[in-house]
Amino acid sequence: MRLEQAADLHPHCPPKHQGRQVWVAEQMSRKGHKVSNETVRKWFEGEAKPRPEKGAVLAEVMGVDPAWLQLGIDTGMTTRDRKVRNAMASGAVNMVAGIIQMDGGAPAFPDTADTRAEREHIDLYAIIKGANYALHVATGEKAGDQVGFSVPSALGENVIVLVLVRHGLHFSLFEATPDIIELNSEMKGGSFEVHADAAALRQITGFTERL
Repeated sequence: MRLEQAADLHPHCPPKHQGRQVWVAEQMSRKGHKVSNETVRKWFEGEAKPRPEKGAVLAEVMGVDPAWLQLGIDTGMTTRDRKVRNAMASGAVNMVAGIIQMDGGAPAFPDTADTRAEREHIDLYAIIKGANYALHVATGEKAGDQVGFSVPSALGENVIVLVLVRHGLHFSLFEATPDIIELNSEMKGGSFEVHADAAALRQITGFTERL
């Protein structure tokens, strides 16, 4: 269920069976749309769907795109584009891991049972100069002075976002801070689409020093 997925990814929504439905009802009420806990339960169980007006407010509460939450439509990406992006993202993670290792760090990929990595969208763990990092690696495209990339709407607070931009056989790597993402993004299909000035991103030239 998309609502369950959105709740799992939301940084402030309680875990399942720990007040999640009550929290959603309270957030809806704060936005002027009172709903009962039983109604919210039915939404989560798939027994009922919110009407369009309430569905839009629910999407706002959960921090996701209304079309994606209600219909499963990713308004910004075709199936083919999504497959290409996923393949590129996997290659980007491997490349970053390799660079970290070449610079003397210790990268490690999350285990399949790592619930934190799944919840917080962690692609890679790394120890760099004795410091531990959780990393999310995004692929970006540079157009003029701007870099465009996509990140999930719910990342862990301590997850560092690295953006890999390819120029033929040459690559640039940037760090995108939460402030940069928040100020330069719009929600599309459960993700933030970011377009930021390259000058605002911190360029990373290696991993011989701590991030």
